[in-house]
Amino acid sequence: MLSAVAARKAAQAVQPKPAQTPSVLQEEPAPVPVEPSRSRPVSKRKPSSQSATSSRKKKKKNNDKRPEPSRYFEEPDPFQIQEDIIAIDSDTSDEGDIEQPEPVQRGWSPSAPLNDSSEDEDEGMTPISVPQPPPLPIIPEETDTLSTFHPILDQNTFILTPEELCFFGLGEGVAALLALSSSDTICFLGTYKLTVLQGSIKICGTTLHSSTRAHNVFAPRSSPLPVIAVESESQGGPSKTVSLAPRFQRLSGTTDALVVIQELQTNVSGLEVICRAFDGVFSPYRRKDEDAFDFCVPGVHMVSRKTKHCEPFCLPLLWSSALSSASPIEADASEVYVVEGPKKTGKSTFARTLVNQLLARYQRVAYLECDVGQSEFTPGGMVALNIIESPLFGPPFTHPTLPIQAHYIGATTPKSSPSHYLSAIQSLVQTYRLDIQTPTDIGIEGDDDRTWDRIPLVVNTMGWTKGLGADILQKIHAMVEPTQIFEFEAPIIDNAWPARTPAHRLIKPIPSSNLYSAVDTRTLSIMSYFHAVFPSAINPDSFRQITAMKWNTSLPLCAKRPYEVTFSAAVDQVILTGAGTEDVQPSEVQCVLNGALVGLVSCEPGSLDAPLDGIPYTQGALPPSTQSSSCYGLALIRSLSPSVLHILTPSPPASLHKARVLVKGEMELPIWGLLDFRTDKDEVAGVEKGKVPFLQWGKREGLGAEKRRVRRNLMRKGQM
Repeated sequence: MLSAVAARKAAQAVQPKPAQTPSVLQEEPAPVPVEPSRSRPVSKRKPSSQSATSSRKKKKKNNDKRPEPSRYFEEPDPFQIQEDIIAIDSDTSDEGDIEQPEPVQRGWSPSAPLNDSSEDEDEGMTPISVPQPPPLPIIPEETDTLSTFHPILDQNTFILTPEELCFFGLGEGVAALLALSSSDTICFLGTYKLTVLQGSIKICGTTLHSSTRAHNVFAPRSSPLPVIAVESESQGGPSKTVSLAPRFQRLSGTTDALVVIQELQTNVSGLEVICRAFDGVFSPYRRKDEDAFDFCVPGVHMVSRKTKHCEPFCLPLLWSSALSSASPIEADASEVYVVEGPKKTGKSTFARTLVNQLLARYQRVAYLECDVGQSEFTPGGMVALNIIESPLFGPPFTHPTLPIQAHYIGATTPKSSPSHYLSAIQSLVQTYRLDIQTPTDIGIEGDDDRTWDRIPLVVNTMGWTKGLGADILQKIHAMVEPTQIFEFEAPIIDNAWPARTPAHRLIKPIPSSNLYSAVDTRTLSIMSYFHAVFPSAINPDSFRQITAMKWNTSLPLCAKRPYEVTFSAAVDQVILTGAGTEDVQPSEVQCVLNGALVGLVSCEPGSLDAPLDGIPYTQGALPPSTQSSSCYGLALIRSLSPSVLHILTPSPPASLHKARVLVKGEMELPIWGLLDFRTDKDEVAGVEKGKVPFLQWGKREGLGAEKRRVRRNLMRKGQM
């Protein structure tokens, strides 16, 4: 094919040269800018080294042969003067003389830049309209300052005397009164009692009004710290007038809120010694500054700024609007709220805040725990129905509660027994509708304006939302019949999902600020449950909240005095559940139960087979029916023989005589849960670490002992 250069030379040789006129200057037409063509797609394949080298050589060669400025006696190129020129394909890089075809306009693509020039509009081209995302709500900027309150002794901060505490009816202990203005915020680390004497405050998304009721607040560094802020009068609710001591009469009209911070003696900080991973969570990360103010309240530390070790509790605006929509549609309508979504999205925090806001209108709120991995009030592995009467200001391990009714699954996920899991939920929903939804007992307090004849239900689902988990979630919807759903997930385009309704709110997740993994928090909840002290004066069968108020951490589990139980007198049957338990022979069950974590289950008479001699175990037995059984708590079998076993459990003795069935699941107590923390760091139970049987510290030995390494930098054939 003839090139453009050869064609130009041949034309110049045939045409005669005109006479040169030095007085006339030939003006060369200005080059017309040509827009690059988009007709040919650009290859995404990486060029080889040879082609790249040749391209660089051609580029360098073209740069060396730049056109010189035309002189006045040179004759113009006839091919530039002509209007009709036939473009000839050329294999050279000189494309300046070839007319490019006009680019074809195509639809908008996210990979191509938009043409926003005004020249296209003048030529009659239709501008491309790009869909704009909906505007986001204006969120106020977050600051690192957590406490704007500047305490000054005897001006806005007062240390209360025992007589003044008795005057306010706050009992005994060390306390401080704080006079807050509308612009003050204050954040504390530790454990304390909070009482509002005047005005209203907001803490953890919940508004507290003036009353003589004290609220327990647990603020460890392992969870977001609550920030106390003064609530405006326009948003205030019913408040109870509290008379002030003579020393504080002058503060009645000059301050916006008066709060009392009091010492809370629960010994919950003793769990730091038992769980070494949570050592120092109730204390500042570093020592306090020398000029820090001392409130003289043990266990309370003021936090001024946000750090990577102290995150505040911030309620997003989208959460606030969703929580405000949780209101009854009709006066006598039942309220069932379902909170669902994937893990690590703030689902449990939202459900806890929802319970606190419902407690502002109702005296009691029912809580159905369907998350067997991260339970709120009970240890993991249980589907439980709880009754809540007091606001929750703390992570799950600070409020272990005995359930009204529960069923033991024995695992942190229902994937091994989904039918038993759904049957347990169905039984608890039936109990709520028949016995709890419309209670027949009187209110908790006679002068309380909150509703007592109806109890709403909050359902906390698990974080498994795909595949089989999505099918299980749909079945839960059909069981509970929710009036409102709060979903922490983007809309799913699937025909199997029901259509979104106004009662189905989509909530934007928040990043998890928990500094510890799910395994650490789960084991901490188990150890908190076994060291908790539950009140024994309350009847376990009553529909009232039974929450532990103290923890006994003076002795490890291996040094506590257990219950001695005889199999023939107190145990009707031993059941093993979970994958692989059907292969356990009766001769091996004693080794399986030694040091095991079991559920204390009560069954109706006649629903089980007659007990056998020795350990009443039947290989391959099914779990107890959820329609005729109930779980009263967990227990640890510390040791056993063919006829006697030693059991540790925090459950009140009034409920132990009913639990005659032991169910062993997949859950186990961590090894360090039975170690003696009273000895030195180099000793365990009085024995040196290197001589403790069945335990090994340091580098492991043997094939397969180290952590398996996986190479993730290997490429497939198509990626090379």
